[in-house]
Amino acid sequence: MTQTVAWRLLTSTRASMGRQLALSEALLACLPEIEIPVVRWYVTHQPTLVLGNGQKPEVADLAACRARGIPVFRRTSGGTAVLVDGEALSMEVALPAGHPLASSDVVRGYQWIGDVWAKALRALGIAEARAMPTDEVRALPAIAKDDPIRLACYGTLSPWETVMGRRKVVGLSQVRRRAGTLYQVGVYLRWQPERLVELLTLAEADRAALVPRLRAATAGLDELAGRAIAAREVIAAVNGALAETLDVTLTPAAWSAQERATAARIQRERFAPL
Repeated sequence: MTQTVAWRLLTSTRASMGRQLALSEALLACLPEIEIPVVRWYVTHQPTLVLGNGQKPEVADLAACRARGIPVFRRTSGGTAVLVDGEALSMEVALPAGHPLASSDVVRGYQWIGDVWAKALRALGIAEARAMPTDEVRALPAIAKDDPIRLACYGTLSPWETVMGRRKVVGLSQVRRRAGTLYQVGVYLRWQPERLVELLTLAEADRAALVPRLRAATAGLDELAGRAIAAREVIAAVNGALAETLDVTLTPAAWSAQERATAARIQRERFAPL
């Protein structure tokens, strides 16, 4: 009989997004000392616009963000703009260097987590949830480089993201460092694309046209399930699917002193609002 492997499960925190981004980096930085895979969940209730690592600040309408009291940050993973608020549930999985799930094939490395999420969403009543394979994503019609829909992370699809039909439900990204790999996952309990679009630098005509396109590209869990789904339901379903699929035990844990100190330093050094 094989022995079930224990992973750390970090309690949710409602810290600011700048702190959340620093905590993500701290998870990675401290993996060599802790050497145990980590799952963490969080919701940030202050609305925050988070740009992808390669996006320029000009993508955000900084005046509109300031007028609404919405800070703007740039994350270290790729992708494009995301509005993170109380309707956005975030999950991270940090794997130490050499872990078998962190495949050297970066794209294929998403398959396991996309499948876990699809299984969890089916358990929540979203019967047709699935992870979209690479060949199917690559067969989709090309999107022009200057298409405004590219500004929004939930406007496009990547391999193994969880979908309903061709609508994105779960977004995936990752950060790879010598210490290990951090998988980052986002899902909207309720999808309100107009709230994101009003924060982007766009002509009014493009702004008006982008909202229905994003609504067609992505779905919130409430729409798909036909009911409001609480964050705690999603967390329980995904944790259960993860434990069952990978034969791991998720053990509630506290942040180590080293992780907290590292996060505080990284926040000061790297995550000031734009």
